[in-house]
Amino acid sequence: MADTLSVESVWRMIDPSTLAVFHRDWALYRKMVDNNFLFHREAYDRLHAFLLAEFARPFRFVDIACGDAGASVEALRETQAIAYRGIDFSEPALQLAERAVARLSCPATLEQSDFLESVGQKPRSADVIWIGLSLHHLRTAEKRAFMRKVRGDLADGGAFLIYENASPDGEDREGWMRRWDLQRPWWTAYSDEEFAAMTNHVHSADFPETDASWRSLGMDGGFSSVRELYAAPSNLFRLYCFAA
Repeated sequence: MADTLSVESVWRMIDPSTLAVFHRDWALYRKMVDNNFLFHREAYDRLHAFLLAEFARPFRFVDIACGDAGASVEALRETQAIAYRGIDFSEPALQLAERAVARLSCPATLEQSDFLESVGQKPRSADVIWIGLSLHHLRTAEKRAFMRKVRGDLADGGAFLIYENASPDGEDREGWMRRWDLQRPWWTAYSDEEFAAMTNHVHSADFPETDASWRSLGMDGGFSSVRELYAAPSNLFRLYCFAA
């Protein structure tokens, strides 16, 4: 990798109009992650354990919607990753990711693009593909089409892992949203205005699938098996492994 930038120099290079929006949204996101409201730590710990236990061989890792890449870099520590590819639409996030991936012991590339367009362009180029809390923005048919593209990019024996919005069987989207709203007493680091902003986004843009639906999407996508590796204590999110 090229020499990395400090966080301060990254901020100075970002266009001020872009920075205003990014800084506001990023601050909300970081507060959510730092307080572990969506159980990111447990999900990435489970990803790390999976990679150590089930990929005890050299593997190529693709990080979809990688953001600043910090959590994925931690999940890859002590593993046998031989290549990292991060994909994200946000240039400011990728500028921060440049600093994070410099800690990897393998070559790393960062790609600014819409992951819906990037995935499916490099057949059998990856052994492990990961996406966390981004796939749920797609509707069911779009998820199915996307997962088929992911399967084409995976080598045989590879794995697609997701940490996404998930409902118990029998629960509809409105039921999931009602349970989301009930989290407010625990989000103590957020002001009422901040929680409302996050909730408005979730209600307008999140489309959870039931457990059965995620499993069906995996099989329809061409995967040979589906396993649940982790369920968040809130039961709003689950981590699945789809085996290629």
